[in-house]
Amino acid sequence: MFAKPFTTYIDDSGTAPEQKVAIATGLVIPGARIPALEREWDRLKAKEGFSCFHMAEFSARNPKSEFAKWDDETHDRVYRRVRQIIRKYGIQTISFAVRKNHYDTVVPAELKKYWGKHHYTWAVRQFIVYVHDWKRRFSNGPLEYVFDWMKPKDERREEIEDLMDQAEEMTGNNGEYSNYSFRHRSEVPGLQCVDPLAWISYQIAMLIFYEKSLFPDAEIGRNDFNGYLNGNWRQAWTLTKANLEHAVKRELATGESVAKFKAWEAHRGKNKTA
Repeated sequence: MFAKPFTTYIDDSGTAPEQKVAIATGLVIPGARIPALEREWDRLKAKEGFSCFHMAEFSARNPKSEFAKWDDETHDRVYRRVRQIIRKYGIQTISFAVRKNHYDTVVPAELKKYWGKHHYTWAVRQFIVYVHDWKRRFSNGPLEYVFDWMKPKDERREEIEDLMDQAEEMTGNNGEYSNYSFRHRSEVPGLQCVDPLAWISYQIAMLIFYEKSLFPDAEIGRNDFNGYLNGNWRQAWTLTKANLEHAVKRELATGESVAKFKAWEAHRGKNKTA
């Protein structure tokens, strides 16, 4: 169906310590369509007078943001146009959410060492496995992964870098997971497009896990995106505590993934000392 490789833009909602849910959300866009997306996004910014779209600030009309003084008409018009552009260029959105206190209490320390000390790392691990399998239906070419910016030497970034290196080695070092970068949202329209999807997924996860009512913009976005392409366009999972317990029990019984991680660890150690 799609001859060109894909780029997936990944957002990290819920990584702040005070937030109760961690989410990895990705928006997949055919590589050939990215220049057109960027041109259309730049026209929208110029027309409406904003420099970088950030959904949390936009929805709250944060007084320190460029959306602070927007009236309802402008707010609704821009939000509608943002959603149109996301649907126009994105061919799939995928999201994985985990309740942080479930992960903290259910996953033992010996598994966190390999699954991820940080909740977001676990969510990204689920995401890259799913999107890899999804992509194989359309193309044999490798994906490009663009993560929202994290500073070099940031422990969270180092975990993601290790995760991608592990995945690359476990799939035969064929380039499937080596093409990734961390980039600033303000410079990348694709990251500004995935940001609303991640924010909506976070609000839905808070509703599911904590019965927190949806903000109006979250409800509008959920209804819009969930109804697109017969409900197949937005794929989102909120992992239950029972699901997580099952995964831990299985790993402790089989040791399958830990064995692979240890092999990668040993191989990386040899490379560093070679």
